[in-house]
Amino acid sequence: ALPAQATAYFRSSLIPPLPECCMEPSLTFALIALLILASAFLSLSEISMAAARRLRLRQLADAGDARALGALEIQARPGNYFTVVQIGQNMVAILGGIVGDGVLTPYFISALEQVASPKVSATIGFAASFITVTSLFVLFSDLLPKRLALVSPEAMVLRVVGPMRWWMLLLRISMSCLTQCRS
Repeated sequence: ALPAQATAYFRSSLIPPLPECCMEPSLTFALIALLILASAFLSLSEISMAAARRLRLRQLADAGDARALGALEIQARPGNYFTVVQIGQNMVAILGGIVGDGVLTPYFISALEQVASPKVSATIGFAASFITVTSLFVLFSDLLPKRLALVSPEAMVLRVVGPMRWWMLLLRISMSCLTQCRS
């Protein structure tokens, strides 16, 4: 449990915390882990599609692999695919920041109030929360998945092409709006 002073100060800050029902730490940490996995999947999808060699995909498609044919179709018109990846990554990153800040900042504030004033603790606590969540996302949802995708792009793209087609279908309306705004 957090000290009442840390919780009260956090609630009065400019950044509203998550509702009490969502502040269960184990559930929130699980949600952060799921968001990191979702972002990792999107990063892996982006780099594997960009790095996959058409010649190798064509060989796989000619051998009867429908996933390779699907990847080739996307590579022929990649705009919507990469738009969907960017929409998904932004959605996940924003939600990850909100959830991560809501659960971590009060704990950092509580720990820091032992050595600093409530105002200083809140400022440093928010910064520590931001750095922690950002570091977790950069490492586990950006650097590692992209490295994995570059090591074996064709194998990775074959694994992600099916789920990404579903994701593209779900975000078709958003893609249309963004495409029209971009034009």
